[in-house]
Amino acid sequence: MARSRIVGIDPGITGGIVVLDRAGGIVQAIRTPIYAEKGKKHYDVPGMREVLMRAVKEDGEPLSGIEKVGTLPRDGRVGAFNFGVGYGLWLGLLSGLYIPYMEITPQVWQSKMLSGLPRGPQIKASAVRAAKSLFPHIPIGVKADWGIADAALIAEYARRKDLGVH
Repeated sequence: MARSRIVGIDPGITGGIVVLDRAGGIVQAIRTPIYAEKGKKHYDVPGMREVLMRAVKEDGEPLSGIEKVGTLPRDGRVGAFNFGVGYGLWLGLLSGLYIPYMEITPQVWQSKMLSGLPRGPQIKASAVRAAKSLFPHIPIGVKADWGIADAALIAEYARRKDLGVH
């Protein structure tokens, strides 16, 4: 079944969400909705829900690809907890809105979508390069937009997987 929309989510607080149409064109590409309070960033849950609601208004069944990542030793307890909160919020919203999703590890989507590009400390720049190559009009202007690149590549990976193209 061809999906009406494919939603790609980089679940970090500096992540992004990208909605693709069935043909792979960008419908929406934004940073993760957040708000600041007392100098601290928080997930804007109603904003996150609104983005997903707009993505599912089309006829047909949508699909989401969300990056499934674990914590790293350098993350620390607070950072790991905060990341887990965001990941859980996205999963809860997807489930509550009946949006089917696939969890995709960075190693899996990066192996396909960043093939031939530098990894290691250059991986974020490589993701931006790959996203701009696939989606020339993607709104990535500053480093704070780099989560949008990951979300776009996750969405495209999920779209191709859904179509059986890999």
